[in-house]
Amino acid sequence: MKRDPDKRRLVPEAPPDIEVMQQAIDAAIQSPLSKLDRADLDEQSEELAEHLRRLLREDYPEDVPAVRAVFRAAYRILDTPMRPTPADSDYTAWQHWRNLAHATDAVLDMFRRYGRGVR
Repeated sequence: MKRDPDKRRLVPEAPPDIEVMQQAIDAAIQSPLSKLDRADLDEQSEELAEHLRRLLREDYPEDVPAVRAVFRAAYRILDTPMRPTPADSDYTAWQHWRNLAHATDAVLDMFRRYGRGVR
């Protein structure tokens, strides 16, 4: 659920676009640092973070220990102190992008198992 533009009520979200998410994950996992500049890393990191936040808004079983563990890890990666700043190295930004990809991949796997309309 998300808020509608007038912020008065919650409205259902469209299902996550699994194919687009998988492409973003694959790009992060397969791209070497030498092929990217910092602006691209920051932009693609934000895209993955948005995918991850979108997946985290879905309903998952709360009684599955693996689900809780993956959620803790995902929220930690999204946490502000974990995100690289402009003062951090390109390597640090690249590693964060890859960590986002792995977290998104784990939550996407949970969505495929437990998510809305997918069994």
